[in-house]
Amino acid sequence: TNLALHLGFWNRVNLDVELYNKKTTDMLMNVPQSYAVNGSGSRWDNIGAMMNRGVEVAVDGDVVRTKDFTWNMSANFSYNKNKLLELYNGVEEYVNSTTGLKYMVGHPVTEFFLNRYAGVNPANGDALWYTADGEITTEFREEDKVMTGKAYESPWAGGFGTTLMWKGLSLSAQFSWMAKRYVMNNDRFFEESNGIYSTYNQSKRLLYDRWKKPGDITDIPRYDVVAKLDDRFLENTSFLRLKNLTLAYSLPQSLLRKANFFSAARVYLQGQNLLTWTGFTGLDPEVASNIYRAQYPASRQFTLGVEVSF
Repeated sequence: TNLALHLGFWNRVNLDVELYNKKTTDMLMNVPQSYAVNGSGSRWDNIGAMMNRGVEVAVDGDVVRTKDFTWNMSANFSYNKNKLLELYNGVEEYVNSTTGLKYMVGHPVTEFFLNRYAGVNPANGDALWYTADGEITTEFREEDKVMTGKAYESPWAGGFGTTLMWKGLSLSAQFSWMAKRYVMNNDRFFEESNGIYSTYNQSKRLLYDRWKKPGDITDIPRYDVVAKLDDRFLENTSFLRLKNLTLAYSLPQSLLRKANFFSAARVYLQGQNLLTWTGFTGLDPEVASNIYRAQYPASRQFTLGVEVSF
């Protein structure tokens, strides 16, 4: 079900709003089964049901518009709520081994299923975790894993931009953002391993922030208390990025008509991925997976170009 609304005001402001509710059924999944059936331990099947419900909003308009000067601004955002409604054969939950994820009816499909890190005991430097019931423990146990309420598919995303035009000269900037998207930082697991991966490069945090003496308040335990894949390494990859900045000049039509050769001509200088604001400690918050593994970051690019039309 989709409900969309398009509004225009004063021939200079446009607003688009779309609400949607989508139920998807018979999704393709590799369903586990006995190895005695065909020796593979799983089969492909069309199963389950999933709901996506949300809103998309876009607005743009000319803040100032005169004969020679125009200032345009635009923005958009989307919100999507994802929920798994049904699995297979009446199963209510299914753990995706080695991914830190778990399918559970009533939860988002990409929600993390992990042990919750409770910090470091300041008295002796031991690592602490929460049990499934919320008690503090020094044991890292599989049965204490819980649904964290954090997923690697962002419910919030959007962008905004502005364009200034004076005669043939224009300057435009476009930003993109994403919020409440979480990723397991696998790099930190190796870099803050506290001894288990000591032949790898290690983080300088082990020198400055690791527990060393009674009373130290930190999130890195004493040496030889090795790292575990818990939610200590689950990071919020929310970001704001200047995706594009363009300065351009278009030759006036009066000059082009005199030349009687080009119908349009434009020269531009463009920069992409110029600035990024994020709390994520990896190289790039726009990672495409639920696990961050030293992904090469989006490159910063500069382009000088000429466009001509005949």
